[in-house]
Amino acid sequence: MNREHGRAPFDATLIPSEEEVKRYDPRRDGHCCTPERFRPDLRSTPGSAWNQSVIKVFGQSFVDQDEFACDDISIVKKAFSTHLRYLHRRYLHDTSGEAEKLRARKRANRDERKRGLFQRRLTAALSYEALKPHVDIIRRLGVDGMSSDESSVENDIVHYYILKKRWRHPELTMWLRVFDAVYRKIRVSETNRATRGAPVHWRHVTNRYDNERAAVPCLPKNAYNPDWLNGLHEMDREDLAARDEVYAFVHPPEIAQCVMPYHILALWLICC
Repeated sequence: MNREHGRAPFDATLIPSEEEVKRYDPRRDGHCCTPERFRPDLRSTPGSAWNQSVIKVFGQSFVDQDEFACDDISIVKKAFSTHLRYLHRRYLHDTSGEAEKLRARKRANRDERKRGLFQRRLTAALSYEALKPHVDIIRRLGVDGMSSDESSVENDIVHYYILKKRWRHPELTMWLRVFDAVYRKIRVSETNRATRGAPVHWRHVTNRYDNERAAVPCLPKNAYNPDWLNGLHEMDREDLAARDEVYAFVHPPEIAQCVMPYHILALWLICC
């Protein structure tokens, strides 16, 4: 973006106007920019339609250069999406007032909670032999496959309200919550005293949705909500690149039985 170094100001001539972004329709307009005139929308998250097009342009341009070791376009796009999220936060911090900076801090905190949720579930999967076969799919889901949340303060207690992902199959969601219960079990010793670590916080299940993040691509087809999947445009379906494999999102009976008391708690409480 014509910056000499990472702390240099952004080139305002390359940032699309809000009206351009609002009018943009990928099915009608094609890609929103070119590698030669690269124009990410730094006001928006990577999940916006404009920025999804930007990520595709970057990914294709990167692998077409034939100068780098990585030629897996899905890995390149994921890495650039992470960088674009960072640029979005930087831009808002550099250009906005205190109110917007506060919103940016909240978004950063929300992203950090998602990373923590991912790490807890990965820890749970690595902790028991019966769950280790699921380590790979947990990693494929990644941080972006975890639910986001919104926070509010009630009677001096911070409550977190889970936002559903439209693209994620409900069975996958329930399958993931067993890992929360396993982690809860790990955190509680045999004497029923919590082990070292941060205190729990309230995390409530809701019917609200998170629309800021695009679906994680290249997952087994049954990881996606079939109603959402069937409603995709053909081009979007190609970008998603869902695998024809059918993953067994089920847990052995001994795991389900062992963590049942913690599973009930985990529907409401998640350890930090």
